[in-house]
Amino acid sequence: MRKQLLLSLPFLSFAALANTNPHLETYKQSVNQTIYKGQRVNIPVKFNLPADRHHLVTLGYDNNQPNAMDCKIEIYNGANQRLHNLDCRAGWGEHKFATPIEYWQDNYRAVISVYNADFTKPSQRFDGNFRFNYGESTSIDNDHLPTWWKKTYEVVGLDANTDYDGDGFSLIQEYFGNSKPNDATSYPDHDPVIDFDEQISAGTSLYASFGTPVTKWVEITPYNNKKVKSLELVVNTTANARNQSVVAFIYNENNERVYPSYLKYPSGTLSVSFDEPVDVQKLKIELTARHYSSNINARYDAKVNAVFTE
Repeated sequence: MRKQLLLSLPFLSFAALANTNPHLETYKQSVNQTIYKGQRVNIPVKFNLPADRHHLVTLGYDNNQPNAMDCKIEIYNGANQRLHNLDCRAGWGEHKFATPIEYWQDNYRAVISVYNADFTKPSQRFDGNFRFNYGESTSIDNDHLPTWWKKTYEVVGLDANTDYDGDGFSLIQEYFGNSKPNDATSYPDHDPVIDFDEQISAGTSLYASFGTPVTKWVEITPYNNKKVKSLELVVNTTANARNQSVVAFIYNENNERVYPSYLKYPSGTLSVSFDEPVDVQKLKIELTARHYSSNINARYDAKVNAVFTE
């Protein structure tokens, strides 16, 4: 599935790229700053989205194309994992994000990073506008097609397998294939691979000293699918400690064990797949790290990957 679409065209004004879709709302961020040679400016963007608007659809941008100015946009989830690294050096453009399972949450954030690599003069001005366009993340007909898209093309109430315009492609094929479901001359631009399983991760860092266990909790809330089919514990550490371990116990929203045993690093079960997926509304994960080396304060970067299915 194509993850993004980048249109690189000559510079146009901000107004030319304004969102005109009435079913999308725009979160705007401007960067208007004099940047000195060799200086990098990082501008954090924290999304304060309404409860029903967690679906980042497109990201539009324009700037004044200063000489040798690097521009990128990085998007992170709540576990501080970088999900996208987007190039915004072109004068203007738009990124489209893969959908529909990849819904966005309030704790997602972006960082706009601008670097002045022009050393021929002391400074130059960067004037840029960034538009994060998002829509309703609900599935109005319970068919994985988000509300904003079905409203945009006036196909609310139709099943995802409907060929609305008679061009041989269903709504869901047109959605994944980036084509218009109400235009018989608009076809998917690739053969969409439709897989509704979703993987969501959550993690944290734990610092452990000799013989003293350290425990932290993290949570995973599935966006659309509500059955967990597999779990995986991933741990990174540079500590050469004796008898070190990280153990993960997995609970549901009612504090009941989802997996009767536990996942353990380094000598233990690191992953499990369920014969029958388990219904959950939320995963609550207890991570405990310990070791027995007196001269080491060990850091463990631990996360759990959970795969959910229908």
